[in-house]
Amino acid sequence: MKKILAVLAATFMFGAFSFAEGYICGNDLEKGQITDEKQEEDGFVLIGSVEKAMEVKKCDTRTVGDDTFTQCISTKGSGNAKKRERLITFPVKAGETVKILCNNSGSGSRPLHLVNVDTNEEVKVIAAGSYKEGDVHIDSTKIDADGTYGVYSTSGGMYIYKIEISK
Repeated sequence: MKKILAVLAATFMFGAFSFAEGYICGNDLEKGQITDEKQEEDGFVLIGSVEKAMEVKKCDTRTVGDDTFTQCISTKGSGNAKKRERLITFPVKAGETVKILCNNSGSGSRPLHLVNVDTNEEVKVIAAGSYKEGDVHIDSTKIDADGTYGVYSTSGGMYIYKIEISK
């Protein structure tokens, strides 16, 4: 019986690792200012500077499906992919989907740009709703080409709760 359980456990663990999704989540990060390039798991990189810092911070609790968020990545203002300012980058393969859970730090709607950092090609502009309204905006985009992709705001601060890469 113990051998069967050991085989099942090993199979489950191997399967879980071979099909694991890449993601970054504000809940999993250490709170604080981001004033340089900060490497995270699954190839995610948070890029801030002394002049244009980002921040991992506590936020009002938000629940989306099975996920409850109490921290977020705040862009603290607008960024720029070409200048590598207030940018989150991550590797994506063709055919994978990028799912972003976010909202803006103010009122109304603000754009969050999804770009191919390698080619400087804009993939999509996501219109994220207001933090004050309480809803988390969810956007899923299927990617056509392998590369390094990134997200940044061009119109003020954004709160990013989670970015998930899946097949």
